[in-house]
Amino acid sequence: MPNVSIRNKLATLRAGKLTKSQKRLLDYFEGIDLRQVIYMSITDLAVATGVAEATVLRFCRSLGFNGYQEFRLSLAQGIIEIGHEEPEGTGYVGEIAETYIAAMKNCRRTLSATQIEEAIELISKAKSICCFGVGHSYLAALELHNRLMMMGLLTHCERDTHMQNVLISSRGEEDLIVIFSISGSSKDTVEAAELARANGMKIIVITCYEKSPLTRYADLVISASPMDSPMEPGAMSGKVMQLFLVDVLSTGIHRSEKSRYDAAVAKSSRATAGKLI
Repeated sequence: MPNVSIRNKLATLRAGKLTKSQKRLLDYFEGIDLRQVIYMSITDLAVATGVAEATVLRFCRSLGFNGYQEFRLSLAQGIIEIGHEEPEGTGYVGEIAETYIAAMKNCRRTLSATQIEEAIELISKAKSICCFGVGHSYLAALELHNRLMMMGLLTHCERDTHMQNVLISSRGEEDLIVIFSISGSSKDTVEAAELARANGMKIIVITCYEKSPLTRYADLVISASPMDSPMEPGAMSGKVMQLFLVDVLSTGIHRSEKSRYDAAVAKSSRATAGKLI
């Protein structure tokens, strides 16, 4: 659903005398769902349109905004205002739902099939897999650990950062570490990756920021566009994206050798069947 206010501003600008760069940006905006832009950094937009970041900034100012962040904020607010009608007092429900929906669509759009296939191969061939994440990213690491363990793979997931380093110190070239980090810049996570690289481990990094410090150590980076909402920095959408990727990887691994993993899952299920009341 388009943002009426932004659309009007774009139409007003179109009616005037345009530079080549302005026309390129206008043509881009008219050809997409503007909700996609909420989750694009200024660099993402510059790359998508083939203009410089400074050009994007000047374009936003020509629309009456102080900068790109204010442009995204206005865009997000407009989408919320014209979104689905909510029961009185629960308008935030629609805001959260729209954020999740947009985040999932954006993650699907940016996800590379080649990256997923390479990750599946690395995980399947590893002697053991360490699933790491700190803070909010620990939930995704634990979920991947649980899913892989159910399929009979040897996995480890430590929450304590000291024990993470102890575990990494006993791993080697045949082992793999999958590191989740939305920002890719957590000190503990970067230190874990540095130690894993020194020990020769293969490293998969799942992050929102492809150029973050963590990715320097990675054999493979699975990156989706930044999930920080201009309306609510640090919202749950980033964690939803991580769990979506866990589901994608786990399903891909299962389907790569279905009969083998079906047997392992069946054994795991029998082992816990007696625990149900």
